[in-house]
Amino acid sequence: MILEPFSPEKHPVREVAGLIYDTEQVYFSLVFGRDRTVALRRIEKLILAGGNAFGHENITCAVRAGRVVGILVMQTPHSPGLAEEFFVIARAAGPVTAARFLLAEWLIFAPNYLKRAPEPGYYISSLSVVPAERGRGVGAALLEGAVRKVRSRGGGTIALNVIAPNPAAVRLYERAGFRTVSTHRAWVPHRTLSVLTMVYDTGKTGP
Repeated sequence: MILEPFSPEKHPVREVAGLIYDTEQVYFSLVFGRDRTVALRRIEKLILAGGNAFGHENITCAVRAGRVVGILVMQTPHSPGLAEEFFVIARAAGPVTAARFLLAEWLIFAPNYLKRAPEPGYYISSLSVVPAERGRGVGAALLEGAVRKVRSRGGGTIALNVIAPNPAAVRLYERAGFRTVSTHRAWVPHRTLSVLTMVYDTGKTGP
């Protein structure tokens, strides 16, 4: 298995979009809708447009025998803020999707934005592995690759969120060295969620 930066010429966009959508059904159905076919078309547009949380520049693909078996999407400290993100999503996938994105971010992750550090670190927004490859080290390899990338750029923190209960994801992140730093409740239509924030410190960011 090898890790490669996503390329639309090399990796099937529809498959990558499907893996992003499958990362967290609650969040992604809120943003892109419950109709999977329509949702994947919207995510594909965002991947190809770039400059957003799901843009091609943020995606790493795990490839085995020529097939994408997993993806990791990681934003940098210089990624667009919510306002910029809204306009990029509106242009690529339409204003309704952009509005749903803002709503989902506020409903589920509001405490993270309210407590956001002045100098944000890296953020993993998606990690997904095809079902047939789960338990074969794909997720761990993608996380190790993310840590190496951050260290090669001077270090810093990597954060992510897990919508609980998701014990398999929590175990994966804990084995990779992530620790839970906070938990909060979020209210979305017809249900209450528990959201864990986990962080990995790769080391110093200064000279």
